[in-house]
Amino acid sequence: MKFKFSWLRSRKSLIYSTFIDSILFIFLFFEIFKNSISNQFILFILTFLNVFVWITSSYVVGRYSNFNGKKSNIFFNQFIRTIFIVISNLFVSQIFFKLFWSWDYMNFESFSGFLDNLFNLYKFVFLLSGFSQLLINYYLAKEFINKSVWLFFGSMDRQKYLNEIIGSKTKFQILNFDKNFIENKYLDFKGLIIDDEELFKDKKIGFIFKLNNRGLKILKTSNWCERYLNKYPSELVRISEIIEGNFSYNEISFKARIKRIVESIISFGILIITFPILFFSALLIKIEDGGPIFYSQIRNGFEGNQFKIIKLRTMIINAEKNGAQWASKEDIRITKIGAFLRKLRIDELPQLLLVLSGEMSLIGPRPERPKIDMMLRENLPNYDLRYSIKPGISGWAQVNYPYGASIEDAKIKLSYDLFYIKNFSILLDFMIYFKTLKLVINGKGASPIKNKS
Repeated sequence: MKFKFSWLRSRKSLIYSTFIDSILFIFLFFEIFKNSISNQFILFILTFLNVFVWITSSYVVGRYSNFNGKKSNIFFNQFIRTIFIVISNLFVSQIFFKLFWSWDYMNFESFSGFLDNLFNLYKFVFLLSGFSQLLINYYLAKEFINKSVWLFFGSMDRQKYLNEIIGSKTKFQILNFDKNFIENKYLDFKGLIIDDEELFKDKKIGFIFKLNNRGLKILKTSNWCERYLNKYPSELVRISEIIEGNFSYNEISFKARIKRIVESIISFGILIITFPILFFSALLIKIEDGGPIFYSQIRNGFEGNQFKIIKLRTMIINAEKNGAQWASKEDIRITKIGAFLRKLRIDELPQLLLVLSGEMSLIGPRPERPKIDMMLRENLPNYDLRYSIKPGISGWAQVNYPYGASIEDAKIKLSYDLFYIKNFSILLDFMIYFKTLKLVINGKGASPIKNKS
């Protein structure tokens, strides 16, 4: 079985931080509570719950985010975030123990005694975890400021195309391949990106040995984008990859069946928990303009088959009387209640029923309307590859790029969708779950990009 975790390579801060925090929490919790909690199984469960709450809340508020390059903000941001998390976790712990737990197995004279121990735990975690996070961010800041230089072998047009994919706000610098770069021992570059593989193989094979001997990486353009940008631009897809099944999804595979089970459980749980929210939202929609609560659309799904999607209505009645169109920034068709529902993605909740029925997944490319799909298929190469997997409520494109309102936006989101299809794993799905939760809590990611003029 082949595991693909290239998307983890660009998340050093997340990996380092969660690992260090987990070790710290486990060690400190056992050390502080080992004499106060007699039942070892309960001690283990409590340790796990506290680790989970700490790491989840840290991720949601952005303590584990990759550093943005501004050293001046490191210490202040991390200090404030860590204090917020400590206070939140203390509050959650207090509620949890007061409501749900028995004290028979604990050697505390009172609840305040337990809180004293818990406060000591978070005091040490605050100091040690906060300090480790500062060191990690300081290290990554240095790495960010010193741009990673890569040599590119290919046409100038292809190099320009690669720079467009990367964008201006990046830690990567792409330079033209030149023999002098290879001979210059003191030049610091990471490796070589080969776009024209056949031409390079015939004329420059000797330089590959030199690069390999120096421990430098040699990657094709598509593999480089996949590893370092977490994208797979549709223009770079080769027919050989499609034939080999790199963009196929086997519904009866073990991974697919596990995905189906996990998503069904999560969807059912979310529907139960959010039923009061759905009921209240439906009531507000009805009160606002007296129109229908739900809105349905025909969308293209798995293997291009059409199905009906269901959402809470967020636009005025007959919003698309002039035909299908993308939502835009400050779209006048969106109602006041609808704007709020969209911001928190509450309008998407009814689609959980489609996950349970098997027509959609929790994670996958967002399904589009047939008319827009037809337009994108005509303008974007290999667009049909999106149909090789079930559409999702959220996806890799949704958590990495804002709501798109143009063909150019769709092109960028397609590169994220293709990356997900090629690198699908249960672990990646869970990463998207947490990123989606983060976006919902922060109220980001659901607003359209301003139209380009």
